Amino acid sequence: MSINTSVTVAVCDMLMRTFSITTTFPVMANFDESDPPFESDIPSKSAIKREAERLKQMGERLLAMNAAELAGLELGERLQLALEEGRRIKSREGLRRHKQFIGKLLREQDTSAIEARLAQIDSAHSLNTQAFQALEHTREQLIGGDNDSIGAVIARHPQVDKQKLRQLVRNARKEREAQSGTRHARALFRFLRELELNDPA
Repeated sequence: MSINTSVTVAVCDMLMRTFSITTTFPVMANFDESDPPFESDIPSKSAIKREAERLKQMGERLLAMNAAELAGLELGERLQLALEEGRRIKSREGLRRHKQFIGKLLREQDTSAIEARLAQIDSAHSLNTQAFQALEHTREQLIGGDNDSIGAVIARHPQVDKQKLRQLVRNARKEREAQSGTRHARALFRFLRELELNDPA
C-alpha cells in the first residue's frame, strides 16, 4: 500500500470516529382517542349533503302533519313551536327560510325516535293501501259477473245482509253495462268497506 493511500485511510478512519453518524427514525406515538380523527373518519361533502336533504324532507313531512299526528312524536318544545309557526307562514320565501331553521333544529337533536314513529305510520299506511286494493279487487270480481265471489264474501262475513249485497251487485253490473257512471259501484265499495270494518274476518 502506498503512503498516500495509507494517509487517506487513516484520515477517513479518524473522521468516522470523530463524527459518528447515528441515524434515528421517528417512533410513532401510541394511538390515543384524543388524537385528531383520520381523514377517512371525516364525513364527505356528499354525505353531509345527503344528511341535510334527509332532515329537510323530514321537516317538510312534519310540517304537513296535523297536531294529532304529531302528538305521538318526541319533538321537543322548540321544534314543536317551530312547526306551529311554520304552518302559519304564507310567504313562499319565508316558508323556505323557516324550513331551513327546522332542519337546523333537527340536526341538534337525536331523530331516531322520530324516524321510528314515521316508519310505523308508513307501515300502517301501507296496510291501509293493501286493504283498499283488496276491496277494490273484490268489488271488480263482483261486478265482473264472478258469482263465486258473492259466496266468498258471504263465507267471510256470515252475518252480511245477503239480499242487500246481491242488490248492490246487480245495480253495479247494470250500471257498468250501460256505462252510466259509477254511483252504484261506489255504493258497493262503501258496503264492502263497512262490512270489513264492522265484521273483520
